[in-house]
Amino acid sequence: MTVTRKRGQGQRLLRLIRLLQQDAFDSTTLADSLACTQQEIQRDLRLLRSEGWNVQETSKRPKRYFLAPESVGEPDPVRAVITHALLRMLHHHAPTPSRVYHRAALELSEALPEKLRAGVPLHEPQGDTPRILETLAAAWCWGQAVEFTYRKPGGEPRKGVGDIAYMEINRTNLDWYVFIRRRGQDKVKTFHLSRFTDAVRRQDDFSPDLSFDPRCELDGAWGIIGGHDSCVITLRFPPEALAWVTHRRWPGQVTSSLDGEHYRLTVRAPLNHQQLPVEVLAWIRGWGPRVEVISPDWVRALWLAEAQALLDRYSQK
Repeated sequence: MTVTRKRGQGQRLLRLIRLLQQDAFDSTTLADSLACTQQEIQRDLRLLRSEGWNVQETSKRPKRYFLAPESVGEPDPVRAVITHALLRMLHHHAPTPSRVYHRAALELSEALPEKLRAGVPLHEPQGDTPRILETLAAAWCWGQAVEFTYRKPGGEPRKGVGDIAYMEINRTNLDWYVFIRRRGQDKVKTFHLSRFTDAVRRQDDFSPDLSFDPRCELDGAWGIIGGHDSCVITLRFPPEALAWVTHRRWPGQVTSSLDGEHYRLTVRAPLNHQQLPVEVLAWIRGWGPRVEVISPDWVRALWLAEAQALLDRYSQK
C-alpha cells in the first residue's frame, strides 16, 4: 500500500469515527458520505473493532452502525438497577419512534450486566425521529426561538413564536411535554408534543434566559399543570383506605395525620386556567366513597355536585 493510500485510509477512518459517534448509519450511507465502496466500509469497521473501538450494530436490516461508549470494570449493582429502570420507562413505557432515541437506549444498555440486559430487549423503532421533536430539542439545546403551529383539543391550529423553557416526559401519562413562553406573553405554558403540527427553528433569533425552575413548577404538579396558582385541599379517608393512602408521600402533600381511625391529608392542588383543581379532583374521584373533601368549601361543593350529577344521570336506568 502506498503512503498516499495509507494516508487516505487514515483520513477516512477518522471521518468514519466522527460519523459513528454522531449517529447510526447503514453501510450504503457511510460509503456515500466517505466516497468509497461498501466493501471498504466493512473492512474499516472490522479494523476499528480489532483496534478496540466499540462498534455496535442494530438488529434490523439494513444494519446501522454506531460507536457505543466503552464500559469500565464491573457495573455497580445499584447503578445497573437504576439504569434498567430508566430503560424500561423510556423505551417500553414512553416509546418514541426515533433512531436517536433507540441509539441512546442501546448505549445505556451497554452498562448493564447480561442478565439485566436480557430483560430489556430494545426493538428497532418503526420510523424515524419525528421532525418536530428534533426541531424543538435543537431549539432548546441551542437557545433559539421557534415558530410553531399548535392545535388544542377541539380547536383550530394556531401559529406562534416562542422560547422553550423546558422539555420532559410527564410522570402521569409518560408523554412528551414542552414548556414555551410565547413572544409577547409573560407566562410559560404547557404544550403536548403530539399536538404540534409544525415547528421551525429561528436560528438567528436567540432566546432570553427564562425564569423556569422545574422543582417549583413541576415537582408539585399532579399531572401537567404546575405553577404558582394553587389551593390547599383537606381530605379525610376512612379506615378501609388507610393501607392504600398512607404508604407514600403524594405530589404537593402539605401535612398528614391520623384523625381517630381516619386519615387526614392536605395537598396543594395546582389550578388550571379556569382556576379549578381539575387534576386533583380526578384523583379524588378515583377513591369513590373512600374519601371526603373537608375543605375548602368551594372544592367540597364541586365534589358533591359531581357525585349528585352521577346519581341523577344513572340512578333512573
